[in-house]
Amino acid sequence: MLSKDEVRAAVASIVGEKNLLTGHEDLTCYTYNAGGAAPSPHIPILAVFPSTAEEVSSIVKLCNSNGISIVPRSQGSGLSVNAIPESDNSIILSMQRINSIVIDPETLTAVVGPGAITADIKKAAAKHRLMYPPDPASFTFSSIGGNVATDAGGLQCVKYGTTKSYVSGLQVVLASGEVIRAGGKCIKDVTGYNLTQLFTGSEGTLGVITEIILKLIPLPQAKRAIRVAFGEIENAAKAVSAIMTSGVVPSIMEFQEQTLIRAVEDYTHAGLPVNAGAMLLIEVDGDVSTLKPQAESIRRVCEQLGMIDFHVAETSEEAEQLWVARRSGLPALARVAKGRLGGDPAVPINKLAQAVHTLFEVGKKHGIKVSCQGHAGDGNIHPHFFFNSDEEKKTAAKARSEFHYEIIKMGGTVSAEHGVGREKSPYITTQLGEAQVAAMLAIKKALDPNNILNPGCIFGGQA
Repeated sequence: MLSKDEVRAAVASIVGEKNLLTGHEDLTCYTYNAGGAAPSPHIPILAVFPSTAEEVSSIVKLCNSNGISIVPRSQGSGLSVNAIPESDNSIILSMQRINSIVIDPETLTAVVGPGAITADIKKAAAKHRLMYPPDPASFTFSSIGGNVATDAGGLQCVKYGTTKSYVSGLQVVLASGEVIRAGGKCIKDVTGYNLTQLFTGSEGTLGVITEIILKLIPLPQAKRAIRVAFGEIENAAKAVSAIMTSGVVPSIMEFQEQTLIRAVEDYTHAGLPVNAGAMLLIEVDGDVSTLKPQAESIRRVCEQLGMIDFHVAETSEEAEQLWVARRSGLPALARVAKGRLGGDPAVPINKLAQAVHTLFEVGKKHGIKVSCQGHAGDGNIHPHFFFNSDEEKKTAAKARSEFHYEIIKMGGTVSAEHGVGREKSPYITTQLGEAQVAAMLAIKKALDPNNILNPGCIFGGQA
């Protein structure tokens, strides 16, 4: 086994000394992600910043030959403890320097590096009147590599789908150090197994993504934002399913209940209906002539479910204010309590009202304050379990765990967009079954026989 100094020297010979971090203070920053979970007790040997797939390949070969774990990472914006060291004998492989963005309007694709910021890709595509739809709340700072690794979602997924719907090709460095290309720019390609989709959502456990080919679509001609308030939470939740089955497919349909509405209004002063039990923030898009009929159809559905306010944004600035209010949820909630535990479960859209009701019943049972928001149009909710002390945090953890098991009973999933990470690994066998988990572990073993790629992620100690 190589000593730490030998590992540092070997990696420096590949990328240059200036592209390493080895100080204790620097490396401590890589022991946690954005989700707020306790940091890993393990300090990695180093963090390395390669700039090419060839450098990544050489680093991976070195680690595989010497039993050193690799944690692929970029911005650290993950919310499920996806990218932290599982042992001291590990390195952080930061993809931040591999961040190129090349738009190919003739093939409706973008070829990007995993370190490219998602918002920058969207801006580059928009210059060609093209659109990359996935828009996680962190899109202004999250990297596309992390989005692909977790199959990230976002506000527009209700109409346009998650990240996997737009990944048409990948360059991946396998655990052996070999470099492969899966998929490409062809609109149709059914040759062999769909490895592109296998690596998408694999959270760095099967290979290191070094290049991504994204599908783009034409920008819609126009958009219209709508805010609908309800007196009762469950009526707002029922409206989601009713709208989705009415013939209108909104590009965005978000849900916020009263605790969150008041926190966000206090934080943003956006003029939100603070006395409402819940509200929906909706966007429709398409040809200009279709916007008013879509809005009127939504109004009719909501009237039947007891809406108390219906407001259509008159300007793009007013519409943007609504989306700023939506994306301000997490910072606003920092004022509600000292801490919170979150999540990203989803249920079939006809079970959304049941899921919301169950959340508040679980909170009441455990005597803690809860709240929720979410991408209601696709059944994806973000529950919040609040705490103000270490003892309350333990209670909140129990309540969240109970809620996750209830979600599974409803035919739902414990993760709709943040990935399993380490946070939700205890639930995957219950949700997926032993045979399916065993099949996944067999794939992991085949592609990463020495278990060097992000060990502990997804499967906990099973891999």
